[in-house]
Amino acid sequence: MALYDNKYIFINDLGKGGFGKVFLAKEKVSNRFVAIKQLLNKNKSEQENIIHEIETISKFENPNIVTYYHHFWEDTTLFLVMEYCSGGNLRDKIDNGNYSTLEALEWIQTLTSCLRIIHRKGIIHHDIKPDNIVFTQNGTIKIADFGIANKDIGTRAYMSPEAFNWEVKSTNDPRIDIYALGVTLMELLTKKNPFFGLSREKIIEKHQSADFPIQDPPNWQQEIILKAINKTPELRFQFMIEFEEALKAKAVPIIFNKENLKAAELIELANKALKTNKWRNALKFLELAYKKYGNNVTVLQALGKYYLRIQKIDLAKSFYEKAVKLNPRLDVQKELGWINLEAKKYPIAIGLLSDHLHRNPADYEAYNLLIRCYYETDRYETAMELSKMLMEANPTLPCFSNNYFIAFVLNSNGKSIPPKSESELKNNPFIEYNFSVINENEKSHSYKKSPTLKSKLLFMDFQFNTLKPNTITILDTNNKVVTPNSFNNPIIKFGREEYEQNDIQVSGSNAVSRRHCVIINSKDNVWLYDLESTGTVVNDEIINNKVPLIGYNTLKIRDIFFNLTTDKTKLL
Repeated sequence: MALYDNKYIFINDLGKGGFGKVFLAKEKVSNRFVAIKQLLNKNKSEQENIIHEIETISKFENPNIVTYYHHFWEDTTLFLVMEYCSGGNLRDKIDNGNYSTLEALEWIQTLTSCLRIIHRKGIIHHDIKPDNIVFTQNGTIKIADFGIANKDIGTRAYMSPEAFNWEVKSTNDPRIDIYALGVTLMELLTKKNPFFGLSREKIIEKHQSADFPIQDPPNWQQEIILKAINKTPELRFQFMIEFEEALKAKAVPIIFNKENLKAAELIELANKALKTNKWRNALKFLELAYKKYGNNVTVLQALGKYYLRIQKIDLAKSFYEKAVKLNPRLDVQKELGWINLEAKKYPIAIGLLSDHLHRNPADYEAYNLLIRCYYETDRYETAMELSKMLMEANPTLPCFSNNYFIAFVLNSNGKSIPPKSESELKNNPFIEYNFSVINENEKSHSYKKSPTLKSKLLFMDFQFNTLKPNTITILDTNNKVVTPNSFNNPIIKFGREEYEQNDIQVSGSNAVSRRHCVIINSKDNVWLYDLESTGTVVNDEIINNKVPLIGYNTLKIRDIFFNLTTDKTKLL
């Protein structure tokens, strides 16, 4: 080992770890002692990243970070020349026990202050532990190994449960350093680390049982430890300054945020309106909440939910993305799965929905979305299998019966229907409608070319498990075919004149599809579905799939218009 053209004299080894080894050397010119780290990593790109991070941190000139002097290579091996801290590390002190509780608390408070500054610069240490916390000869505590922490596996006994997955959103989260420092605090105060030698699964079990050796320290210290190492990131200290202030105050503060409370009250009002599909009321509360509390995660999540429910997919996606940016660990896999389903990105949707259902196995709406993914991708047998299982698990939800029915029909190329389906006709308007499509005298579809049988069938969304009686009124129309002006059918069918299966026959010859569109007519939950027609426009917007009808609407089929209202008591 040439040690940079003999500029350094090797003294002795100081230790080794996952990064490589470190030894004590003496710089010939200055006669100062230095610690030289020899890295195992020989990937040139990763070496450059390490150097960049260390040089960035060195510019902060923080007295509690080990000073970086410079670096050099010998062949492909990278060496880092660092400040030598002769006072040993925190592991030595824990093993010897030669410190007081007051000293331990002061050390951790100093480290929280240091890490607070580093985190603000967007830098995470990734491997906070007693071995990487050192002391100078005069007792100054310092953090070592920035930039060279083992970012692939960390140190298991100090790794937060969510970091075990080692996803990008975990590795870039400062709360993994908060957790590791919390474990270090527990070890300092109790001389024990309950996670040593445990597998990842056993560490998670330990968290589930909250079996930690912290009974001896005062209650306020126990509370701080438990807050810092909470298995759920959102229930930990969110920032190092919160950890630091708790140590100063000798208490975990009760966080009362008036803005969050006011935002929550508006969201609660919006959610009540959404439960009864009072879309306008819900939007009123949500817009007010967004105007006042635009960076509140709960508000953004609620807006995403609202726009997803009314099929404004791009808007829904934008609000969920903003929410996830503020809280990377927000559980919105179901909603993102739904968004990808509407965007026809089926493999992504299936993956997200499957992951969500693994954690939330009783979410029947998510199951129905998954069935729709299989249905849309022509995986009819899989859709049938899942629908049948859910029909048996919860026979009170008619959507699974309908969706089993249409998957069965399409799997047989329209040649047969499931047993007992005819007995369900009167109880399920969707099955009744789909049965009528299959048994048309004059077909509105083809089995081989467009429009297909599938394009005329109705998949039953979860929201229609309960259909409430409602009357739709046509206020004005230029349709030449005489029709009544009020309809209370649960499914109202529009199509070409002279086709008796339609409730509203539309003049216009071949410019109108035989089965053009339908309205799902349920009180406060009215939707129009286009059936891959020659063209359907609602309120000047071309409809390619489905859209909610709220209050007064103009429906246009080619040159024929219908001004209609879903609630005659509210004409505007």
